[in-house]
Amino acid sequence: MSRLQHVRIARSETIGRVLRLDDIETIGVSSQTLAEEALAEGHKLLALNLVRYYHTEMRIMHNIMRTWIQDTIRYIGVKSGAADSPATQAAAGIMRTFDQYPFGEGERDQTLAAIERDDVEQAHFWLERMRLAFLNVHDVLVVWMQNLLTFIATEYHEPAVLETILHTHQDIWGDRYAAWDQMTPWEKVALTVEGMRGGHFSGMRRRGDVIVEDQGDRFMVAFDPCGSGGVMRRGDPETGRQPVATKPHGVNEEPHLWAWGKTGVHWYCSHCAIAMEWLPGQKRGYLLRPLDHTLDHHAPCPWYIYKEDRLIRDYHYPRTGQTNPVHRAAPQSQDE
Repeated sequence: MSRLQHVRIARSETIGRVLRLDDIETIGVSSQTLAEEALAEGHKLLALNLVRYYHTEMRIMHNIMRTWIQDTIRYIGVKSGAADSPATQAAAGIMRTFDQYPFGEGERDQTLAAIERDDVEQAHFWLERMRLAFLNVHDVLVVWMQNLLTFIATEYHEPAVLETILHTHQDIWGDRYAAWDQMTPWEKVALTVEGMRGGHFSGMRRRGDVIVEDQGDRFMVAFDPCGSGGVMRRGDPETGRQPVATKPHGVNEEPHLWAWGKTGVHWYCSHCAIAMEWLPGQKRGYLLRPLDHTLDHHAPCPWYIYKEDRLIRDYHYPRTGQTNPVHRAAPQSQDE
């Protein structure tokens, strides 16, 4: 029986747009791979929908990366003495091309046209071209972000990295996860996987292959490698490109609670500690989406989506200087 029966592209009313809400059997499979399988099995409509969705996946993450870079450039401008308004305007001007350039649109349209005329060979060709149209730019944006954070840590000292992540948090993670507490656990998995699948091109083939497991109290979503920080640290398994050099000052040299209390964390990767553990713990009590970060660049990177916040395991909390709210002592009344 075909695994395509598990694919479900549907509108999530919670987040207000279309999302792949597949069963666990296919949620971690690249949209590109599933589109190719749909073509092979003669499911033309599904193939068309998967191609359109794949382009959307990639465009969403492209927009997130360019927004993060724009906000960081603005931060550097303000930190260097510029007023906020001209710094904002200059940063937007620098990034304008990344807004206006039609990344992958011609390739998407060529793929759709080939599918419509039943030209499977050309559909595969243009689908791969669409992936590469985003992938090559994506990898440059990731390294650009790493280098901007390295510059900030060098010029303004390491705590400035936290400051700039907080400076851009709402535009990136705050908006994307605004409805998190209203989402079902599986919607949370689907949104998480979307970002790391077609968004960040995870997996050895750089197509967006993600490991997803139901572990009872939680879902584990793991990347081998993560297509952004993981490829930057490990090197690109698809092309053989070497890891990005970290000297000088490309990793933290002082331990910080917002970097899991470790040293040697790439500046790019520090945003995971801040946005998924440290800051949510400060603001909502519970962590958002804890992960088991490791300094072993060749190890998979597992993230966890707990089915209820109260089930988040104790071991996640101390590394960002927090305690599990479930075990916090209730305040004593004046009569006690």
